[in-house]
Amino acid sequence: MATCRSALSGRSLALISAIGLLLLAAGCTQPATDSDAYAARLADHLTATGAVMYGAYWCPHCEAQKELFGAAMEAIPYVECDPEGENAQPELCQAKNIEGYPTWEIDGQLYPGVQPLGGLAKLSDFPDDNP
Repeated sequence: MATCRSALSGRSLALISAIGLLLLAAGCTQPATDSDAYAARLADHLTATGAVMYGAYWCPHCEAQKELFGAAMEAIPYVECDPEGENAQPELCQAKNIEGYPTWEIDGQLYPGVQPLGGLAKLSDFPDDNP
């Protein structure tokens, strides 16, 4: 079975790694986009209105939901439901009857599954629902 690493020599990998480190050190990052700003505003709104995302560290759907928010996900209250996860609160998840991941709680209602940002905006009455 071939891997990406086997396609490049050690010297090529070292060169690529060095270039990447230089770019990071120079502060070369991708500029923020309008969608990043929208995600940040939505995340702040969800937090201010008491929305919560319930999930599990191993859940690929939870990861997909987090990726939709990007860095703004750090602002959103997240409850880890798997007892093996970091800062896990399985008792809270059981008390809330969380049956699948991710599940959003917005205004006391549960919404299972990955939710598009626009969908979360509508569910939470976000006043700026145009990404």
